[in-house]
Amino acid sequence: MLLLRRKTHSSEASKALSSSDTFTIDKERRDGEPGEEERLEKLVFGRQPFISQEKSERRGESPESNDKEESENKRPRKAAPVWFDEDDDVIKIDLKKSDLTQLRKTADEDVVSGREFSSRLRDRFQKITKEPEWSISIPQKKRSKDTSVDSDSEGEEEEEDNLLAGTGRLLAGRVSRLPGETIDIKPMGQANKEKPAQAVLQSLEFHPSAHVILTAGRHKTLSLFQVDGDSNPLLQSVHLQRFPILTSHFSSDGTEVIMAGERHWFYVFDMMSGKIIMINEIKGHSKTVFSSFRVSPDNQLLAFISKDGFIPLVSNKTKQWIADLKMNGQVTDVAFSPDSNYLLSTGTDGHVYVWDLHSRDCVHRFTDDGCIKGTSLRVSPSGSYVACGSDSGVVNLYEWSSCFVNVKPKPLKSIMNLTTSISSVEFNHSNEILAMSSNTKASAFKLLHIPSLSVFSNWPSQKTPLKNVYCHSFSSDSHYMALGNDQGKALLYRLNHYHKGFTAT
Repeated sequence: MLLLRRKTHSSEASKALSSSDTFTIDKERRDGEPGEEERLEKLVFGRQPFISQEKSERRGESPESNDKEESENKRPRKAAPVWFDEDDDVIKIDLKKSDLTQLRKTADEDVVSGREFSSRLRDRFQKITKEPEWSISIPQKKRSKDTSVDSDSEGEEEEEDNLLAGTGRLLAGRVSRLPGETIDIKPMGQANKEKPAQAVLQSLEFHPSAHVILTAGRHKTLSLFQVDGDSNPLLQSVHLQRFPILTSHFSSDGTEVIMAGERHWFYVFDMMSGKIIMINEIKGHSKTVFSSFRVSPDNQLLAFISKDGFIPLVSNKTKQWIADLKMNGQVTDVAFSPDSNYLLSTGTDGHVYVWDLHSRDCVHRFTDDGCIKGTSLRVSPSGSYVACGSDSGVVNLYEWSSCFVNVKPKPLKSIMNLTTSISSVEFNHSNEILAMSSNTKASAFKLLHIPSLSVFSNWPSQKTPLKNVYCHSFSSDSHYMALGNDQGKALLYRLNHYHKGFTAT
């Protein structure tokens, strides 16, 4: 019907135009508003109406001028600055400084004005970076990709497809906030069922980017399993003679496994080549027992826990000593900040030390509330929270910012659900769950819902066969959680909230 009505209007308009010029005067109203036919066309077809050459000439416009005007409208216009600082012309910038010499245009140029300096910085930035995708509008992207002359309808359909595709990317992988009170968790058997340990699992950890898990312990064996929630096949097993493994961690890039025990040396397993490398001597620490350590998130440092308050820092690249940090009392645990700029340490004096890894100085020290001896420490992946466990069974959760300002910061929450010494604390990837365990009592394991600061009430229950939990870890996407116990089992659980959120997209 719309098409028929449009043809009727066109035929009537042709007759009126052939007889007189009154139609043109009526169509182009005195106030410059579009005529009825053009308004309907724009409303129905969603674009500017077709204007014939005859009508354009009647308006005093040539086809060439129309094309020129259209091309000028399509050309992106550079926005002019809305404000100038007059002081920019007065300020002088010295280019002789080592970090500014690359902004010189000539070798003997020394000083430029503030305005010229800003212009050169902007030009240099644009040379080394490209305009981000989000700053380019959809029509501009379409014009840059498609130089052929297609119909307007095809272009509109393409824009709609692009918009839907972009929305799909935004929706992909999105997971809603984890609800509190109860947690939807499903037991998935043992991650190390194909090769169970013959002793206590001292170490258990997920790969930083894959569903692969390592297990190790005093049975002197490192095992790697692929976690699929079903058979969990064994990928690799390495046995080390006379070397009970107390601590093992993946390197942050996932290419190595570093293993330490009650020895003056430690081992590195290269996952790419399958070789085992023995690090036999560390400069200045020939008598140091390397039994526990952490890997920095940027993969640059290993921070070992030593005696007498010493924390040896070792280069993860060369595996050689770099420096020592020294705190009061004995060190019990250390934790890196997510940006690897700081290291936190706790120990027998009940304080938490904050170390600047660039200057290697202690920049702050605060008292863990109610703590006599600190036993475990961890910083959340976002850097928002610090969790401190003590020998009294209390875990204090702090805001990171308060730990840097106050000598006695107030915890966001003091979790007192466990009554024996805390052996390990761990955050999940989304900073929504804090896992806490004590290896001196059976089933001493709790999960804290961080947004509500409440412990999940439904899990674990009295019937959950956890035994004594010595270590635990979340997968990088929190689909899985694993617990290593005193029976050598790596108990695997699936967190359905994160797993369903992934599979639904």
